[in-house]
Amino acid sequence: MDISIIYSKDDPRQAKARNFVRQFIHDRGVLARFTESDQPVDSPTLIINGDVLTESRGKPRGKQPKMYPGIDEIANVLEKHIWSF
Repeated sequence: MDISIIYSKDDPRQAKARNFVRQFIHDRGVLARFTESDQPVDSPTLIINGDVLTESRGKPRGKQPKMYPGIDEIANVLEKHIWSF
C-alpha cells in the first residue's frame, strides 16, 4: 500500500492530520510505504494507492477561511483501503 500526504508543517491542523496518519499506520501495523511532503498548501492532501482525498467544499463552513478533510474522513478512507485488499 502506498500512502502519501502533502501538508504544511507550519499549520497546526495540517500537522495534526499528518501525525494522525502516521499513528494510524503504526497502530494498525499497516504494511505501507509512507511518504510525506511539507509544502505551503492551504489544506492537506492524502493519496492512497493513487486515490486522492482533499477538501472538496467550495466555500468554508462558518468564518474559518481554511478548509480541511477531517480526521474522521481520513480515518474512513484509510480503513476502506486497508480492508479492500
